[in-house]
Amino acid sequence: MRAALFPGQGIPAAQVLEGLPDEDRYVQTADEVLGYPLRQRVQTAVQTGSKLTTVLAQPAIYVASMVAYRRATEEGAPFDFLAGHSLGEFGALTGGEAFTFKRGLSLVKARAAAMEKAARAHPGGMAAIIGLGRDKVEELATRSGLEVANDNAPGQLVVSGSDEGLAAAAGMVTAEGGRIVRLEVSGPFHTSAMDGAAEELKVALEATDVRSPKLPVLSNLTASPYRAPGEIRQLLTQQVNNPIRWRSCIEWLWENGAREFVDVGPGRVVDGLARRTLKGLEVAVARN
Repeated sequence: MRAALFPGQGIPAAQVLEGLPDEDRYVQTADEVLGYPLRQRVQTAVQTGSKLTTVLAQPAIYVASMVAYRRATEEGAPFDFLAGHSLGEFGALTGGEAFTFKRGLSLVKARAAAMEKAARAHPGGMAAIIGLGRDKVEELATRSGLEVANDNAPGQLVVSGSDEGLAAAAGMVTAEGGRIVRLEVSGPFHTSAMDGAAEELKVALEATDVRSPKLPVLSNLTASPYRAPGEIRQLLTQQVNNPIRWRSCIEWLWENGAREFVDVGPGRVVDGLARRTLKGLEVAVARN
């Protein structure tokens, strides 16, 4: 059985640009929905060596992921499951036809704006901690005033919070024999700092037509398939200011028969996390 995996934010601009073909119909439709030339703005970021802002990165990655998903469905066997990491959950739900491409993009636009606004009020960022167990990461996060934002894979968790807290955690992680890598995001996402963003997204979701997915789509919060439109609205709202259980999502997919995992999006982050989680098992991660 096949599972499509949609990536989240934090992908370098050059990789995102590669996923936005100039003449693609999704890219052209995105310009209409967003009110600006999406590919051109990502290209400008690449040319100037700039990182993508939240309000640009999230729509761009969503669109690039949908381009890749459409290609994967046209060229390969049908998918049995869909899952997305954080932002990627909107792509997964669009693939499952819970909402249309345009509605999904409008929600992503609203989400990105709300998260960037919250980040301005609560400056900070996120960092991946590699090589330490969850208990140790939680201990270090508490000591440095951070929150655990993502449980991505065994030995790969993400902490989120203030710049001062991340700097303090860096020394602690090194002392414990781990490695810490700052992520390309502009705020302390998936923490209580995003409470205001969650409220704003809730309003946008309540105004959006949402349907039950035609394929099983996993929630980042429950690591199990969505069941109804009301649950989609509720869990997407809560996802913004709560931790992502990506490792549990991959484990659920394997336990329920998924044996081929396809990374449908720019970069190869979720590809790597699937391999790390299912290490030692015969899992094939296809590339587009």
